[in-house]
Amino acid sequence: MSGTHTIPLPGPPSGEITYSSAIQATVTVSASAGNVSLPSVVIPANPIPANTSIHRVTAYCGFRKIVNSNGSTNAVNVEQNIQVRADTPGTYIDAITIADNALSVAASSTEGGTMLAGTIDVKGEVDGADTYELQWEAADVDGNSMVFHDWQCHLKIEYR
Repeated sequence: MSGTHTIPLPGPPSGEITYSSAIQATVTVSASAGNVSLPSVVIPANPIPANTSIHRVTAYCGFRKIVNSNGSTNAVNVEQNIQVRADTPGTYIDAITIADNALSVAASSTEGGTMLAGTIDVKGEVDGADTYELQWEAADVDGNSMVFHDWQCHLKIEYR
């Protein structure tokens, strides 16, 4: 058998990298809707390999535990969003949607934490090296207050 065989050259690398904020000791959400600041995520210079571009960016927030000091069951009051923006300047955009009645906690109790995962692609706002601010927009719970301990935010960059 004769002929020339070519071996395709590999394309640019693809993968993902996650950048995380510092841990914020507590985040308190009351029964009065208001924006709550969350810890910022810093993405350094040259965050992805050369010859690649950002394909998708998603946000995540996690916490160790929730303390409900209210005398009745407590939960998120109406659907709400965690938002992200570049700090110089930026416009907050939705990154993580939290459903109505999510994060339900029994009366006067402490529950384990969880990870909130975004499904919204935020690469229109998170587009490279910068400090990215996050907030819980119009944060509101059914009862008096819920305190989230050891809150941390993450931005996952997928590149190709």
